[in-house]
Amino acid sequence: MKRLFLLILFTLAPSVAALRAQSDTAAFRAALALQNPSAKISALVDFVGKYPGSVYRGGAYNALFSLYVEGGNEKAALDAADRSLATLPPAARVAPYNQYAYVLATSNMGIDTALAYAARAEEMARGESPAALTPIQDTRAFVLYRKGDFAGAEALQRQAIRGHEDDPEYVGHLAVYLEANGKRREALASIARAMYLGGGEEMKVRFLAWLAQEAKDVRRREALKTSLVMNTVHAYIDTARGQDAFAARSAAAAFMASVSVDLPAAERYAREAVTSLGKDSSVDTVVTYRQNLALVEAARGNSREALATLESIEDLASPWSTDFWLALGGLYRKIGRPADAVRAYMNGLVATVPPGLRDSLASVYGALHGSTEGLDAAFEQFKQSCASFDPGKYPSPAGGTGKTVLAELFTGAECGPCVAADQAFDALAEYYPRSALVILEYHVHIPGPDPLTTNGSWSRYRGYGGRGTPTVVIDGRDRIVGGGPKFVTRNRFNLYRFTVGKYIGDRPRVTMSLDVARRHDSLSVVARVDDVPGAPAAANPLFHLALVERAVDYTGGNGISRQAMVVRSLIDGGPGIQLSGGGAGRTIRLGESIAGVDSAISVMLDDPKSQPSWPGRNRSFNGWRSRPGRINRSNLLVVAWVQDGEGGEVLQALCRDVPADMGAH
Repeated sequence: MKRLFLLILFTLAPSVAALRAQSDTAAFRAALALQNPSAKISALVDFVGKYPGSVYRGGAYNALFSLYVEGGNEKAALDAADRSLATLPPAARVAPYNQYAYVLATSNMGIDTALAYAARAEEMARGESPAALTPIQDTRAFVLYRKGDFAGAEALQRQAIRGHEDDPEYVGHLAVYLEANGKRREALASIARAMYLGGGEEMKVRFLAWLAQEAKDVRRREALKTSLVMNTVHAYIDTARGQDAFAARSAAAAFMASVSVDLPAAERYAREAVTSLGKDSSVDTVVTYRQNLALVEAARGNSREALATLESIEDLASPWSTDFWLALGGLYRKIGRPADAVRAYMNGLVATVPPGLRDSLASVYGALHGSTEGLDAAFEQFKQSCASFDPGKYPSPAGGTGKTVLAELFTGAECGPCVAADQAFDALAEYYPRSALVILEYHVHIPGPDPLTTNGSWSRYRGYGGRGTPTVVIDGRDRIVGGGPKFVTRNRFNLYRFTVGKYIGDRPRVTMSLDVARRHDSLSVVARVDDVPGAPAAANPLFHLALVERAVDYTGGNGISRQAMVVRSLIDGGPGIQLSGGGAGRTIRLGESIAGVDSAISVMLDDPKSQPSWPGRNRSFNGWRSRPGRINRSNLLVVAWVQDGEGGEVLQALCRDVPADMGAH
């Protein structure tokens, strides 16, 4: 009986641990979900007292820090920051030191502590993370400015700006320190440069205020403004070449329009940039050039032309681009279309809540409906429509080209901003047939450990020069970085569909056939690759093959429970198989053991920190939420593609289901 009791204890132990972890997770999420600041603080304080060993303890103190800062409780904020830092290993504190220093300086509280944090971060970065040194110096310069050491802030910012001379934030910070240090003319030139580079409304306000202080006479002020603006513009457009010249003209046009300098020339620059757009132009470039043209059109009083220009890119504009949505909504209001203005303002509020935009929404909604009653409900309904929508079906043209586009998503189950990208890829799979678009989703350990990561996925991410998740690569050529919460899903879908549409009508440069057989756990794949007569040959064609699981049930920190089109193995080994003769008449035979893939996954799950896919020796690991280790044999497919190893272009892609076990009885 005693042996049976012990067996029951050992059997139940994992379940008890799992329940404890679920309780821990649920309590933390419940605390964060509270809207009332006082209630949230009480819940988080209760959480850290009740769960002293929780992996979320540091996150709880970090949340408390933010709440205390917002409430102006300096002493409690500093205590929460210290407690949050104490949960981290010393080597992992560089970024948090910098974060806390910046937030404290922004809030103008705990400046001595902020300076100590920034100094410590800089000291650590010099020895361990040199790449992080510049933003830390930028933070420490800001803290010095807050402390009243304007000369010290200027000197340090001049160091920080090296290598970042085209970063409007860094340049704008230098302008502020120069002006505080009594160098207004130099500050004006610096902030003019920051505005040209994309600085926002706050920089414009400073620029105009400093101008008024520098030149009391209106004529002198206008002359000085024109001189500063045009000197800045010509410093860029006179030296730029090729496509950079059009980017310089577009930026110049927006800058000139924002301060009403030589608007005819500004419109000429903007139109030259828009005219240069072509198939190779990225979606970001398309949006930027057209938006800048609209700014000039509006500045010249051509409201309807400006509106038409903005409407042409409305589906592609960033939800975070407050200026875009304010401009679009303002134009709708100006020509008497308040309902459209409401929609525009709501689009600009699905991802963030700029006060000015929210006020504009309330104003136009109240005027349209007689009051703001019902606004919150209407906005919530709008947000849900952005997260869950019918993508429709791709209208396949008769006699298609035979080109299949490859869309690759680098994601992570712990990645909050990946939610929109993941859901947008689900919508792409619903919209396009597999003959038009093939999808692959690679998981990586960003920002936290992800059990669906493989070494091959990490290698491909690095090969594309990955710089965060989510990152989308379309046809090996276009990269779209960034995602957002679920309410940004429709925007991401529009971006991806626009980019896929650039290539879906292309004539394929190679043809492929793909036969897949399975006997028990052994896969055999035979592929044939042939050149298309008359099509340009690739410099270095490479054949790739991936084993993909259609769906994996795993819920990570971002709340997505169904992970789609997960790459479980790169059967080609990762780098691809080189095709001689431009891919003409080549037959490729490959085999894969599904049990062997299971085994490789198990090894990774047992000791992820020893794998090449682990992103750094300082990254902590506290175990998996669950172990999605065994592949579902009835849920597999293989994806093959040929890619130019030189330019990256995907020449053709193909997808096949893994058939049932031919050896089964």
